[in-house]
Amino acid sequence: MSGASYDVKDIEEARVTFTKSNIKMIWTAKENLSILQLAEKAGLKPDFGCRSGMCGTCERKILKGQVYGPEGWEPQGIYICQSKPASTEIEIDL
Repeated sequence: MSGASYDVKDIEEARVTFTKSNIKMIWTAKENLSILQLAEKAGLKPDFGCRSGMCGTCERKILKGQVYGPEGWEPQGIYICQSKPASTEIEIDL
């Protein structure tokens, strides 16, 4: 999150909803997956290129909640390959 200091370890688990596919997953600090990895674990196949937050291919809109990770170019855009929950409930346009 830009402008705020969030430690991913502060969130033990988060409910993540991928709204376009209507899939709900639980993210845990123990697994420490990126949102891209969590989406793949759910069987989704989001676009990505580099997995390092540099190419912008994985940019998605966050609809609810906050994440720790790089912001995208679009309003409310985040790079899911490097983002992890910073709130206990998030919704991603995926």
